Amino acid sequence: MIYLFLHVVLLSGFGIFLKDAENRGHRLDPIGLVNYATAFVFSCALAYRANSFTFTPLTLVFGLATGISYAFGFVLVVAGMRLSGIVVTTAVIGLSMILPILFSVIVWNEEPNLWQTLGILIALIALPLLSGTTKSTQDTNRPTWYAAPKFGLIVVVLLFLNAGVGRLAMKGFNEMCPIDQKPMYLFFLFIVTTVPYLFICLRKRQLPTILELGYGILIGVCNLLGSGMFIAALDRVDALIAFPISGSGGMLFTTTVGILVLGERLNKRLAVGVVLAIISLILVNLDF
Repeated sequence: MIYLFLHVVLLSGFGIFLKDAENRGHRLDPIGLVNYATAFVFSCALAYRANSFTFTPLTLVFGLATGISYAFGFVLVVAGMRLSGIVVTTAVIGLSMILPILFSVIVWNEEPNLWQTLGILIALIALPLLSGTTKSTQDTNRPTWYAAPKFGLIVVVLLFLNAGVGRLAMKGFNEMCPIDQKPMYLFFLFIVTTVPYLFICLRKRQLPTILELGYGILIGVCNLLGSGMFIAALDRVDALIAFPISGSGGMLFTTTVGILVLGERLNKRLAVGVVLAIISLILVNLDF
């Protein structure tokens, strides 16, 4: 369970540091570049230290799939933060555990109990409630279409699907690939995320400042170690336990920090959605 705890704290740090950076007016594209470049360098060092450079085609496929999910996820997390804050964005990502759980039931014959089934149904109710925007978002100078209800719903759906696919790819690697190929899996994951942001920053001619460099390194370390801790946790506990704890624990931790430290405020609709999401993730974690 220690691996799941470290995974929760580290991956919560990704959204928390990113939100804090935006609150302080820093540019997020250079931070994204440094974030993924840091994780890529660490993955190279890990592969070199383990002297593990071999990989199967499936390791390549799952690494690339997870990397694409991470790269696209960064864009969606930024959009979600600007629409409704990091607390709601984390809630949507947490609920994405429904996809790998359902896939585990169908493919790997893992059976959810009555409480877990009820939790999945509540999650389906919570998702539409989390598509709203906060008052602070509506007061910004962003285009009016950015805060439109339909745009919020689109972001929520894409966040949900993208995060679910990323978790599923991670579970697929754990189930179908040699465990000693983790370094190469992480290598492929983070090279896919680094290259697009390198081109974006070169095109915009944006070099990271010292503070942006610091934020990017912190987020990158959280990203790499958080992913590694989750893969290690999947070696020791069933997916029906690992995925819900990953979602609920990270959500509770981020919600606490977001409200008490970052000063986020939720309207009634979003608050109900967050509460339902927490209930959902608690129920799917019950394994009677």
